[in-house]
Amino acid sequence: MHATLCDLIMDLVQNSVEAGASEVELTVRETGKQIAFSVKDNGKGMSRDVQAKATDPFYSDGKKHAHRRVGLGLPFLFQTADAVGGRATVESEEGRGTLVEFRAAADHVDLPPFGDFAAAATMMISQAGSFELRIAREIDSDRYTLSRTELEETLGDLNDTQNLMLMKTYICSQEEDLRKAG
Repeated sequence: MHATLCDLIMDLVQNSVEAGASEVELTVRETGKQIAFSVKDNGKGMSRDVQAKATDPFYSDGKKHAHRRVGLGLPFLFQTADAVGGRATVESEEGRGTLVEFRAAADHVDLPPFGDFAAAATMMISQAGSFELRIAREIDSDRYTLSRTELEETLGDLNDTQNLMLMKTYICSQEEDLRKAG
């Protein structure tokens, strides 16, 4: 279920990986007035026909979840944007990739809580598969970046429990620095 914005973000990144993307770029920006994020990938993309249906909660191509006849990730994102007077968009080209963007007022009473970004980033980076995930995280004018490849080169196996804990601790420290600066 999507209880936080981080849940929505994780779903989008998982979609990119499952779409065969070798490159995924996640940008998450917060200001005092706005929260925005985007996920861009070079996966298989969607045809215009599929893209038109992708925000319908009762549409599924039946390939990703053969036992489930609904697709809920993008519909939840669009529903959230509608509920808070925000905006969600999808641009996709079959065979070239997809860009999903979301933005909303940070102080809207119905905006879901942001969530634990350090835990979400740790899960996204350690997903199974061969892909690069670059994360740019910004609060106001301060930022940090993460690269799955660089973390693997530094820490080693990202499925090792100790390495996961080190990565999460590092991301938590980056988040704390951003919050202090903001």
